[in-house]
Amino acid sequence: MRSASSRPRSPTASSTVSESRRALRDVAIVLAAIGAAWLLSRFVLYPMLGVPENAPLILRPILGFAAAWTLVRAAGGSWSDFGLRRPDNLALALGATIALYGLVWLVSRYAVPVIAGLFTVTPSPPFLAYIRGSAVAFAGWIAISWIVGGFMEELLFRGYLMQRVAKAAGGGVAGHAAGAIAQAVLFGLLHLHQGAFGFFFAGTIALLYGAAFHLLGRNLWPLILVHGAWNSIAVARLYGL
Repeated sequence: MRSASSRPRSPTASSTVSESRRALRDVAIVLAAIGAAWLLSRFVLYPMLGVPENAPLILRPILGFAAAWTLVRAAGGSWSDFGLRRPDNLALALGATIALYGLVWLVSRYAVPVIAGLFTVTPSPPFLAYIRGSAVAFAGWIAISWIVGGFMEELLFRGYLMQRVAKAAGGGVAGHAAGAIAQAVLFGLLHLHQGAFGFFFAGTIALLYGAAFHLLGRNLWPLILVHGAWNSIAVARLYGL
């Protein structure tokens, strides 16, 4: 007589395990691309070009996004499967974007400094201070703010990694919570060039974005707009506007 443990798995259970493994493999591939970009930037490109250590390593989200895009295409999918689609209600999406921006401002203005103070962390000097008065540098970083920050990072972290980690963790509430936390930690790590405060602030905002993604019907456009606008305003202030 067969024991319960020796019974063959149902097709549904086998399919779920297979999907989880594929998702875990995809996450590992993207993380490897981000890690390779970090090594290349930190130990080859930046020393060769004389770029200071507190400069943002923008090659990391670029290569991570390229890896994610390759995986999406190889699976026969599209970015609409991960939230890059036209909102059903444009007016509602615009209102959600404004509300999310306001919430990010409140968190950055009141919550983050208080909590960060508990850990006695302080922000490091901004690398982008050199753009003050330089129209060319200002235009370049505004473009980076939208293309890399607003677009690539949202598709990579909230669009792809968060949802693939959730799938790898088995889905459901626990899986989606794991996905939100994992992408927030990784997003914080990508901002360590700003010091411990940069890690904590970016991770907190990423967690907020992850929650907003689900609350806003799994649509990335409000997050892209808020992220791009937030970065652009920060660049504009450093420029002197």
